[in-house]
Amino acid sequence: MNRRYPTKVVRVDNFDCIVIGAGLAGLTAARYLQSAGIETLVIESSDRPGGRVKSDLIDGFTLDHGFQVINPKYPNIRNSGVMDSLQFTPIVHGLIPFRLVETITKPGDLMAPFLRGVFLTEPSRVSPRVRVEIYKSFLQGRPGLVDGGASAFSSALAYPVTDIHYGETVHRIEDQNVITDHGSYQARFIMIATDPVTATQLTPEVGVVRMHSSTTWYHSTDNQIAGADRFAVSKSGSLINSIAISDVVESYAPAGKQLFSSTSLLPISESEVRRELARIWKGDTSTWEFVARYEIKKSLPEHPLGKSLYSTVQIKDALYVAGDHRGYPSQQGAMESGKRAARSIIERVHPRR
Repeated sequence: MNRRYPTKVVRVDNFDCIVIGAGLAGLTAARYLQSAGIETLVIESSDRPGGRVKSDLIDGFTLDHGFQVINPKYPNIRNSGVMDSLQFTPIVHGLIPFRLVETITKPGDLMAPFLRGVFLTEPSRVSPRVRVEIYKSFLQGRPGLVDGGASAFSSALAYPVTDIHYGETVHRIEDQNVITDHGSYQARFIMIATDPVTATQLTPEVGVVRMHSSTTWYHSTDNQIAGADRFAVSKSGSLINSIAISDVVESYAPAGKQLFSSTSLLPISESEVRRELARIWKGDTSTWEFVARYEIKKSLPEHPLGKSLYSTVQIKDALYVAGDHRGYPSQQGAMESGKRAARSIIERVHPRR
């Protein structure tokens, strides 16, 4: 069971492994380690699990931090079993899962704008191996949303993990000791499962990883826009995509409200967002209610041409690093890196004979 811990300074020894970060990579690692009988402590600086995969409930609206969709056919999501406890609705149907706002003049017009929203950069700048993995994921499964938002998925992933400290920040690692604002902990193995910026601050061996940023805008309207449940992507506007997310999962908005989620890659004003929404949905948006804006400065790690699909997860003898920056930018990549790091530790604790 997950529980909160007091803010007093404590000393806890004798953990087999300490995982820093309760995002998808850290939670996946903790589940594998715990299942192997390895006593594991997870330390998370925020008040909830999921890392970037989380949501807020504000005035009856479910607001994900960024446009978050779940692909139930990702191997690590499927193998986790978490989808069995969640109500899932696909966001795409049919052969072409989106609507292009502009006229199609050549084949590249069709997929490039959609994939720009997947990678948060031009697809041509992304490693071909990563593009292949993402293509395969869309062919194998239909991404969608879960009732309760992204946080429901993360909470289900965290549910079996028995020892998570929330609201506790790690300041440094000294040999096999983890020093936090609450105390000092010791373990045989330490795994850093944070974003790459935080990971580099804790151990410079991680190296610099460039992160792509994005901003998600939420607006609502009482005037229902027909057909807005189909994902709209744009190749020329300042908004790269938009959808009436509450048309996919009704619980995302109060009754009678239609909630739109829209994404931009560059900083733009709210008035420009409204103009773009009017162009995309072909109607007056001046009366739409502004609900929230989430600027995610560390949305996805860059995975440039020439980079391997997965990077090493063992940094030092007893120090491991996991996260989508050690794999490829996706939920699958994050979870796979956590699994790889956990299995390496398990092999060392329980070597095969």
